[in-house]
Amino acid sequence: MEPKIGIIIGSQSDWPIVEKALQNYKDLDLPCIVKLASAHRSPDAVDRWVKDAENAGVEVIIAVAGMAAALPGVVASGTLLPVIGVPVDIGPLRGEDALYSIVQMPTGVPVAAVGINNVKNALILALHILALKYPDFKKRLVTYRKSEAAKLEAAHQDLIQSHPQFALSSQPPAKEIAEKKTPPQTGEKKSKESFVSTEDIESVRASVAITVPPGPKISRARLICMLDPDNPRYEDIEKAADMILDGKIIAIPTDTVYGLACDSTNAKAVKKLFELKGREKNKPIPVLIDAMRTLSMLVRHIPPDVQLMLEELWPGALTVVFPKPETMLSAIAPGPSIGVRMPDSTIALSVISMVARPLGVTSANPSGQAPARTALEVEEYFGGGIDLILDGGKLARGDVSTVLSVVGEPYTLLRPGAVSLETLKKFITNIVEEK
Repeated sequence: MEPKIGIIIGSQSDWPIVEKALQNYKDLDLPCIVKLASAHRSPDAVDRWVKDAENAGVEVIIAVAGMAAALPGVVASGTLLPVIGVPVDIGPLRGEDALYSIVQMPTGVPVAAVGINNVKNALILALHILALKYPDFKKRLVTYRKSEAAKLEAAHQDLIQSHPQFALSSQPPAKEIAEKKTPPQTGEKKSKESFVSTEDIESVRASVAITVPPGPKISRARLICMLDPDNPRYEDIEKAADMILDGKIIAIPTDTVYGLACDSTNAKAVKKLFELKGREKNKPIPVLIDAMRTLSMLVRHIPPDVQLMLEELWPGALTVVFPKPETMLSAIAPGPSIGVRMPDSTIALSVISMVARPLGVTSANPSGQAPARTALEVEEYFGGGIDLILDGGKLARGDVSTVLSVVGEPYTLLRPGAVSLETLKKFITNIVEEK
């Protein structure tokens, strides 16, 4: 991954506290670069590094300096990127001089300041800034917060075990608390929640005409989550990702039809997906990804003409079948090839990014039936067989994705779909249709 955090230090003596902070946060896998340069002794080097860092993709800069601590202000004056200053204790004033220097920047050249020697907080603040833009960084931040809370709770339990007389024992049991809860009275507003029980949407069901094949009545899905398809709530995406990582099957909207999704690396979840779908075991299920870097880890080779095509048509309704090592994701694609797609759907891409691995996804319908294009159709098909349905509204597109095999030449159009053969031939000429 390209660097996102640039760290510049004014003296080699500042390095130990930076190194220790990076070591403490190595599990966060922060994409950092480091530069040693002085605002006073090598100002040209500082200016060049700031420009080079911006060009390399850095989006937050941490400037570590002691004593007069001019470095953070000099860096901030030469960039529009957010700058975080870390004052260092290296003089007789124990870092207070550096702290005052950093926080007293002139108007128009702001520098955020953390505590003396506190590179750790600077890194976490940088992660907060990146999390506003990148779901993966937000996931790392949430994981970190949960880890810190778990450590504190473990320490509390150790304390109470040693001193039980200080434990709080007056809280009523969970069952008693639940019994005391009362439903809202008529006219009283319910709290706004995006996750709703399926009982709450019965009125919606009555007002929406759904055409599904006749069959036995299926129990309702456990949970339906209504999302803004263009701006889904982070908490909802995290809930969906947690379920997938727990081995559950959920339904998600894509840019074509609704799909049943699972963790492609979890053999038990994949088996359940095949059974739920009623799909033949020798018929592989494609995977959905959120970035080209994931594709390069899955397949043996990406031909240049295919690479050019994908740069133009992904994200989009095009599934491409590539050769792969037979052991790679063998549960979902047991043979020497695998179908891969990057959907043009904010909800789907957000879930994939949060899970941080390819999702096994097949259209949300029993084999041989029409694909579902609404969350309620998904529920009619599968009901209690799935744990969560992400409701992104009715999907307008009617076509499934086009499937193109590039396993051998000439390439083969395995299934026509939303992307036409004419469009594909603008990038690749040696395509034949499967007979």
